[in-house]
Amino acid sequence: MNTIEQWQKNEFTFQGPTTGNPFVDVDFFAILQHENERRTVRGFYDGDGTYVFRFMADVVGTWSYTTQSNVAQLDHQHGQFEVVAATGNNHGPVVVYNRTSFRYADGSPYMPIGTTAYAWAFQPESVQEDTLNTLEANEFNKVRMTVFPKFYNYNTAEPQSYPYVGTQTPSDHPFTFDDWEVAPDQIHFDFEKFNPKYFQHLEQRIAQLDQLGIQADLILFHPYDHWGFARMGHDANMRYIKYIVARLASYKNVWWSLANEYDLMAMYDQIQLGEWDEIGQMVHQEDPSNHLLSIHNFYDVPRHQLNTSNWYDYSKPWITHLSLQNYSLYMAVQWQNDYQKPVIFDECRYEGNIEMGWGDMSAEDLVDSFWKLMAHGAYATHGETYLDRPNTDRPIWWAHGGQLHGESYKRINFLADLFAKNQLSDVEPIGIQTADWELYAGQSRDQSHVVIYFGTSQPRFENLPFLASGKQYTAQLVNTWNMTITDFEPVLDQSKWFEMPAGKYQALLLTVKGGDRHGSEGE
Repeated sequence: MNTIEQWQKNEFTFQGPTTGNPFVDVDFFAILQHENERRTVRGFYDGDGTYVFRFMADVVGTWSYTTQSNVAQLDHQHGQFEVVAATGNNHGPVVVYNRTSFRYADGSPYMPIGTTAYAWAFQPESVQEDTLNTLEANEFNKVRMTVFPKFYNYNTAEPQSYPYVGTQTPSDHPFTFDDWEVAPDQIHFDFEKFNPKYFQHLEQRIAQLDQLGIQADLILFHPYDHWGFARMGHDANMRYIKYIVARLASYKNVWWSLANEYDLMAMYDQIQLGEWDEIGQMVHQEDPSNHLLSIHNFYDVPRHQLNTSNWYDYSKPWITHLSLQNYSLYMAVQWQNDYQKPVIFDECRYEGNIEMGWGDMSAEDLVDSFWKLMAHGAYATHGETYLDRPNTDRPIWWAHGGQLHGESYKRINFLADLFAKNQLSDVEPIGIQTADWELYAGQSRDQSHVVIYFGTSQPRFENLPFLASGKQYTAQLVNTWNMTITDFEPVLDQSKWFEMPAGKYQALLLTVKGGDRHGSEGE
């Protein structure tokens, strides 16, 4: 009997027909059973007469399977396998915890420290390897990345291969938005025939991310397209969803993002706003492992415009968390309360120097955004858009991956390490009702640790009336830019006034007196 580890991908292969179009003509499923647990998994055609179903078992014990197919040689195949407990760094998939936070399925803490490298998996091999090396050397544990290639400013090179059978004439002119208006006679791909080698390569990269402990936040659709993948039509979209979920749902580090900038796709007449509910329900229905699932917007919607038709209803039951492009960081707590779900600002602008406003943020401002959000129990995602003129062929991290050239990632590494060491992976906001607009405070759920971030404010004298009554805290002063930690006041409490040193981007790290103390000067 085959033995596999809990939460690891288990794959079963069978030989079947190669005639006709196996992607459309052949139905193939597996029914899996363990005591009272029963799952239905869709299989898929992997080329060369090979049919596959995959399963990520979350329950230890003996499982059995029976296949169902409209093809006799694939029908009523039986087998058993044994699932043993996870070992080592296998903590299982990430799940929602305490309504607005995350953790691994085995209960280990998880705090998303994200970055963006949209089309890294489709770049030249050397750039892909540089990307993996860069990720391994830093604290990022989630990467936003696309399933389809990307066509946009500084992203006009054709990928090494395509997700469907067909060819594409390379673009011979600078990018324009007109490229996205792909007419039917300009589409040279057969949306009924997938290219298995393309997806096999994507899977290889997802598996390598998993080995590094990094979540693959997979963007299923996006508007940046001159191949027609963004305007395949309803039937092809549904076929694609079934295929991609069948291939990838068994990888424990996968998150589903229905789209990047879904509302922009409506503007370009690619996928209409009313279609996303059906797409989201289909992903949820097809995924036997219930991976995290969200959708990402284009329009930055401030508080007074939340009722606009472009704002997705994140209360939908298949949506697990908010994935936002938004610069109104003060709204994080409001949305946590409104939706009772985790909030991730997956785009709060990018550190860089390109000509577009979303990509010319200073490193200080991006680090400031991370601290503001994480001190309130929300999360941020990094991106870097440095253009090297006249060497414009150098990879830009936000789209291509490669190497980092900025300054924010170093401070984000520092922040991630500090929060992890001080039990702040699961933070609830406190002090929200204070009149100090630039004070961001949160505490660990067990109330043993408190983080207070002052941002660009520089108070000379301060007190913290929102601290728990009757508790005393030891304090450390954190310079978030210089990455230093120094002992501060020996004891702070709810009523004590204290003097702060001058300077921006400072934080206080408080530990309940008598509790564990982590961190030291210069750490």
